Amino acid sequence: MLTVSELSKAAQTTPDAIRHYVRIGLLIPSRDPDNGYRLFSADDVKRVKFIRRAKGLGFTLRDIQTIFDHSEDC
Repeated sequence: MLTVSELSKAAQTTPDAIRHYVRIGLLIPSRDPDNGYRLFSADDVKRVKFIRRAKGLGFTLRDIQTIFDHSEDC
């Protein structure tokens, strides 16, 4: 499991971007029961990398959320 800082390094983005993605619902971390830290998985690294690539192609965060919503329906 990764913290915000570790996820940001692995996905080559900023911790603020990770926190923003959590606030708007693109990422849903678990919580460490001992300290309350947000914890992320290896799948979240892939998800953030996808978000970054999609943004680079001109997709908005709302578009990306729609893509995620449709992919979860399958």
